[in-house]
Amino acid sequence: MRGNGGRTQEWIKYAALFVLAVAAFGVAAIALMGPRGGGEAGPVPSSTLDATPTPGASVAPTSPAPAPTATATAPQPGIELPAEPVLLIMGDSYTAGVGADQPDQGWAYLVAGQLGYPTNIDGVSGTGFAWGGGGQDERAGEYEVRLRNIAANPAFVPNVLILQGGQNDSRVPNLEEVTAATAQTIEAARRFWPGVQVVVLGPSAPQPLAEELRGVNSAVRAGAAAAGAPFMDAIEAGWFTTSNSPGFDADGAHPNSAGHAYMAEKFLESWAALIQ
Repeated sequence: MRGNGGRTQEWIKYAALFVLAVAAFGVAAIALMGPRGGGEAGPVPSSTLDATPTPGASVAPTSPAPAPTATATAPQPGIELPAEPVLLIMGDSYTAGVGADQPDQGWAYLVAGQLGYPTNIDGVSGTGFAWGGGGQDERAGEYEVRLRNIAANPAFVPNVLILQGGQNDSRVPNLEEVTAATAQTIEAARRFWPGVQVVVLGPSAPQPLAEELRGVNSAVRAGAAAAGAPFMDAIEAGWFTTSNSPGFDADGAHPNSAGHAYMAEKFLESWAALIQ
């Protein structure tokens, strides 16, 4: 027979085994309830807290942060001025000097005089990149047509071309045609005279007409950009303002002599930046 001491030892042994079993079960339960990955769980990132939807709120899909992009006002492409520039300025009534007291007081003539290059000036009222002139666009005076006619004469070979205009292209119902015609005109000039440097001076007018030309200005600007040509944006740059326009306005549609002189000044400022 076992004594009381033997029974006590067996009871202690069984009690110890029971305690060990309970402890093992508790450890297993904690392991099952904890995170699957190894290591200690850290604090919840604030971005995760911010992304937690509130009841009834719509949740937008998350996406990576956008990569840095160029600013909207990207620098204009410059031009490589030839060693011996030969200049052609083509445009509408502004290039013809309409509104000035004398045609040779027009902005194009003033610019040519300041630059001092051999220059031909071709200004035809009522024309544009896509609008050929006349009440029904019947005069075939689009810039590309006139460039082709000039290129047929081998006696004059320009290596710098300034295309001014866009005012009259506002008569074209579909401004996408103006964009396409602008790019096509620039590319045609490059075919006629390989290596020619082309600069586009967009629509410009005293106020309040300038505000009405913003749409066509954007169309001409897009065409110049598509062809990789520098664009002088007189509208967005605010050459003509409500305060200065009364002193520069000839007839509501053209600058007077002072306005042409002012245009020439602003053009030459932009020109200096392009050829640096």
